[in-house]
Amino acid sequence: MRVELKGTIRAALGSDKLEIAVPTDGVPLSELLHAIARDNPRARPYLSDRRGQATLRVVHNGAALTFGDDPLVREGDKLLLLHAVAGG
Repeated sequence: MRVELKGTIRAALGSDKLEIAVPTDGVPLSELLHAIARDNPRARPYLSDRRGQATLRVVHNGAALTFGDDPLVREGDKLLLLHAVAGG
């Protein structure tokens, strides 16, 4: 599946997207984010703070998620990781 990246996470990874393989029956979002952090060390500061919480906004199929949401992500879903951009 394609994961879109916006904001400073995009700049840190040097790309506006990641291609991630997901199992046919899906994967919990939390596991997917851990896999992204494992495979992309420069993404770790955006995906987990000292308490293990994501520091970015996750949008799944057009709906912004709140802390603690852990939907099942399947191939074909749309996932956007958006880290705040400072400035005006």
